[in-house]
Amino acid sequence: MMKHNATIFVKGIQRVDGDKDTVEMSGAGTVETTEKGLRLCYSEYDDEGIRSDTALTLIGETVKIDRSGGNEMTMIVQKGKHRKCSYATPMGALLIGTYGTHLSHGGNTLSLKYDLDMNSVLMSKNELEIKYIID
Repeated sequence: MMKHNATIFVKGIQRVDGDKDTVEMSGAGTVETTEKGLRLCYSEYDDEGIRSDTALTLIGETVKIDRSGGNEMTMIVQKGKHRKCSYATPMGALLIGTYGTHLSHGGNTLSLKYDLDMNSVLMSKNELEIKYIID
């Protein structure tokens, strides 16, 4: 197991009803390689300065995203599979579904595409690209 400090670049794209929203951020984090896969950890801040800590764990064709702090959630995106996940909101937890349509890792880039649904109704199509440079 090797853990390294890294600079992490995150780009998220969300498509809802033909509209596209892109969010980008970068910051310090860690990259850890294990015998099973990869783990990326970083912190991010929302528009009001509230911190959230995120850990992405890649094992095979599955990515688990754990976020604690301001926007708590645990989400599993598995290529070709539908999964149920909990997402915390100020008004309570929501049960959402994820369906992974693409997952790749290579050249210090983790890329995934997935659909989000609620009550089996498509809410959005999402892309997440995370690049990391080991310090």
